[in-house]
Amino acid sequence: MKSKRHTFVLWPPLTGLERNERNQWLAIVSWFAGHLADDILIPGVALQGELGRPPKFVSITSLIDAEKVRFTTVSQAEARIKQGDITILIRRQDISDCVPTLNAVKVPGSQPVLGVGNAPNEGIPSPRYYYIGSPDKEVQDAYYAVCLTYWLAGGEDRDFLTESQQKLLQIKTTASKLERVSIFGTGPSLSEALDRDYSRSLNIICNTIVKNRSFCSNLAPKIIVASDAHFHFSYHRYAVRFLSDLVCFLEHNSDAAFFTFDKFAVFARCRLPFISDRIFGIPAGRNSYGFDFDIDYRIFPGDSVLNMFLLPLASFLGDEVSLNGFTGRSPTDSYFWNHSDLHQYTDLMEDVRLAHPAFFRDRDYGGYADTVDKEIKLRVDFARYNGKMIRSETTTFYSAFNS
Repeated sequence: MKSKRHTFVLWPPLTGLERNERNQWLAIVSWFAGHLADDILIPGVALQGELGRPPKFVSITSLIDAEKVRFTTVSQAEARIKQGDITILIRRQDISDCVPTLNAVKVPGSQPVLGVGNAPNEGIPSPRYYYIGSPDKEVQDAYYAVCLTYWLAGGEDRDFLTESQQKLLQIKTTASKLERVSIFGTGPSLSEALDRDYSRSLNIICNTIVKNRSFCSNLAPKIIVASDAHFHFSYHRYAVRFLSDLVCFLEHNSDAAFFTFDKFAVFARCRLPFISDRIFGIPAGRNSYGFDFDIDYRIFPGDSVLNMFLLPLASFLGDEVSLNGFTGRSPTDSYFWNHSDLHQYTDLMEDVRLAHPAFFRDRDYGGYADTVDKEIKLRVDFARYNGKMIRSETTTFYSAFNS
């Protein structure tokens, strides 16, 4: 994907940070903006000295474009902003206390930021701003950061969406020759499916199942989906391990395709150019739940990859759908729910929490799980009403399969 190269500046300036936090911001801007940049400025005071090693949870791969990042003084950054034709990455939603006032126009798709003044009109391209948030303050920081590529590329790409829809229709033709569609989750009960024969079904996997290469080889899945910006597309070791395994999976499964939100797909295509033709996107925005993707090629909002992608895709592709490894939240779970160690980067889960503390802070895990359960039941009931046969082949706590 070719696009305009940008000069970025992080704002407000960093002040009095520990070395680890400084290096964390270096990784964030390198990973999310480096592929779009000619130059990235991080202004602040007391930023001199050796950088040293980044925090342990930061992936070294996220520093791939770190040579484009320069730590500068505040006055140098302000002078560059006044020249115009620069994109300002804002890390706070309210910068009213910043002096002098920052004057810039909002990038389409960015969240608004309080305290930004009108951009000057002096015959030069105006400074633009985009809100990326801060990991310790913004719950959706990874989402906004991943979407930066999409919005700077101009937003919706109709040709790409048509290409993605056509790919899904091709897969539907393949599915019509098989007995069922089988979808696979990462719950502990996936172990019950390891030795079963799925050669007569079209198989769809999700998330970190790609970790288990032997299982994936036996399944020969046609689709893999992942849809969480914090876990699967971010700058920490968990996300980069997933993307590495995704590349390996697609290189060894020539018929498989990766589907995610279109905004995330644009970023993934840039960061993984050698498999970009295997990455496809579906936009959000469907007004009511349905799975007629040949007519309305959009995702209905929901919680969990099962609700947003797996159930509607499987219901579109076939009339008989089997679920495997969707254990759900047991009465003894303390997190969202448990996972199979064979299909989850258990040793790297803490990295996600450290990289995105606001996302996990004050989470009601039980309440979230209850919401997911209710959404599953609504979707399964809708599919069954429309003639679909849906059942779980492995142990599950979800009410839709235990009534």
